[in-house]
Amino acid sequence: MTSKPVRIMIVDDDQDLAESLADLLQAHGYDVDIAKDGRDALEQARVRDFDITLMDVRMPVMNGVDSFLAIRKIKPQARIVMMTGFKEPILERAISAGAEGPLHKPFSVDDLLKLFETIH
Repeated sequence: MTSKPVRIMIVDDDQDLAESLADLLQAHGYDVDIAKDGRDALEQARVRDFDITLMDVRMPVMNGVDSFLAIRKIKPQARIVMMTGFKEPILERAISAGAEGPLHKPFSVDDLLKLFETIH
């Protein structure tokens, strides 16, 4: 019996970064979806379950912290790792509410893959 691939959502308004991460993770056998902003992530989380979400903090439409909090209201067990390339004062709201991270950009491929080893 084959196990189901780990499902990951990447949430980042930097489309090039999101697609590069998706390509890398798909090459390692992960099932990856991309959301372009926090609202898109919330909409996807309403209809799908993800094993883990990589959530950028700074995004248009809905930032990552607000999206994290909204997703946690509908899926309290959602595992969400915050990503940022900046020092973000609002990040503490998400961390204190159960978000993981932050994963600081730029991060290494090895650091990213180590993070996903914990969900197999």
